[in-house]
Amino acid sequence: MNRRDLLKSVFSALAMIGYVRVNNAHASGMMGGMMGMGSGGKNSGSQDAEGMRAMMSPENRGPMRTGMELFQHHAQVHRTVTFLPDGVHAVSVSGNAETAALLQTHVTEMYQRLAEDHPFPYPMSRSVPVMFAHPALYQRKFVLLSNGVAVTETSSDPEMVQVIHAHAREITRFVQHGMPAMMRSMM
Repeated sequence: MNRRDLLKSVFSALAMIGYVRVNNAHASGMMGGMMGMGSGGKNSGSQDAEGMRAMMSPENRGPMRTGMELFQHHAQVHRTVTFLPDGVHAVSVSGNAETAALLQTHVTEMYQRLAEDHPFPYPMSRSVPVMFAHPALYQRKFVLLSNGVAVTETSSDPEMVQVIHAHAREITRFVQHGMPAMMRSMM
């Protein structure tokens, strides 16, 4: 899938959950791109297209919606990350009670999915698929705070520590810049 098709797929996914509006004249072409179909209707077999399809499946729409709401409210989130030799300690909080609840919900959902070996396909991230593919290689704990969540992730595996650090930097970019940071990560 090329960049243009990937961007169409992302906007189609956002439209499916109600975060952007799509001109009906372009919707079928965008949906075809999202589903890995070219203009001739042939399946491209692209992993990105498969990831987008899986990400927007009914069972994943709740976590996807939570993530998109966090992107919308990123300016209300304050995040502090301490990089440890074996991982990270990150605290994400908000003065807005609804945004704080979104932070708590997102972390709780993702950690539950990790515990149940129920991956969340997120093709816009390079770190999330690795974390879901190797949950036994790192330890996770979180503490719900009155205004957000504190997370500690550590590993004795040096490569996994790099992934944990990369994920922390990725989330920090999302908090600082919102949706444009996600779009840049796909390029």
